[in-house]
Amino acid sequence: MQQIKIHYIRTSMLDHIFFRKKFIRIIGFVLAMGFVGVTLWNTNALIQRIEEEESLQMELWALAQQELGSNTDINEPINPLTFKVLTAENSIPMIVVNDKHELRFSNNIDTKKLAQDSLAYVQELIEDFGNIHPPIEITYQNSLYQKIYYGQSMLVNQLRYYPIAFFVIVFLLIGLIIAYYTSTQAALENKLWTGMAKETAHQLGTPISSLMGWLTILEQQGTDAEILAQIKKDIKRLETISARFSKIGSLPNKKEVLLSELTEELADYMRIRMPKNIALLVAVGPHEQKVQMNPTLMMWVLENLIKNSVDAMRGKGTIQLHLSWDKNAVISIQDTGSGIAKNIQNKIFIPGETTKKRGWGLGLALAKRIVEQHHKGKLKLVESSPSGTTFQIELPIS
Repeated sequence: MQQIKIHYIRTSMLDHIFFRKKFIRIIGFVLAMGFVGVTLWNTNALIQRIEEEESLQMELWALAQQELGSNTDINEPINPLTFKVLTAENSIPMIVVNDKHELRFSNNIDTKKLAQDSLAYVQELIEDFGNIHPPIEITYQNSLYQKIYYGQSMLVNQLRYYPIAFFVIVFLLIGLIIAYYTSTQAALENKLWTGMAKETAHQLGTPISSLMGWLTILEQQGTDAEILAQIKKDIKRLETISARFSKIGSLPNKKEVLLSELTEELADYMRIRMPKNIALLVAVGPHEQKVQMNPTLMMWVLENLIKNSVDAMRGKGTIQLHLSWDKNAVISIQDTGSGIAKNIQNKIFIPGETTKKRGWGLGLALAKRIVEQHHKGKLKLVESSPSGTTFQIELPIS
């Protein structure tokens, strides 16, 4: 019952941390998309309003032009309102043509193109403007007198590009926020991991000291030398584990190491403590080169991967460590276990993700951290199926 309670507490704690993280991201995304949606809706409404005002402006211009054309008495003064409408400045591109599509008036049109090929350019404008707005007809004595074709002002065209620029700016801001949030969360996680690791190292100190005292008593009582040797190895192992935890959060000291010696030492220790029907093999390729590393931490990584393989094989199978050297030093850890389910293969390096009932889900996350952050290497899952799993570690050669 106590084990179940402890497991529930630590699982709930990790679930709470990552659920909260995911929840904040979702809320932020929803708020950002809501802001984008409202802004785009308002922009679209503004564009439509401007277009309606421009259409109304052109209709007024057409009425003024029609009134001017119907004035047959040259001595009669022009209506001031009509004159003001016709002479008012605007930014709407427009052309006025007769019933034969001959140009009579233009405004805000490229004069250079008009001078080069008037007929072709006028026909092009008629088609372009006609696709945007229906032409406005000006009649005189109940017959077609002129047609006004008009397009969109520069302001409307600029506003239509605004959503694209707005999206770019919003996504840049979202990217900056995500980067800031990620770095902040990473810093918090680093502090959490460092605190847990150092506390673990501190707590291990007392029982290790006690075990060394008991070992001295057993030596004085004449206990079998072989048994004492194994106890010493286990105590040394506990000291190594304590040292590993104490190094979390600080830059590890590195030195040149032969991977073959490190893996053979680890294999000798693990074979005695593994089920007898599991074989642990080490294959060393040619042309070995030394690698800059912290042997204590790297042995931790390999031990963690080997233990995972042992758990996956259920008491029977083979684990093979293959060492090779090319541009980088490569360690392949291959087992004949039951494999990792496909739905969690892309999550195995996330803290808290585990297939074990009693696991914290930190082993592979810590291993990846040690390899990639402390040693500038790579740790990846190469393949996994019901017939076995292969992990690969790449380390830069010194």
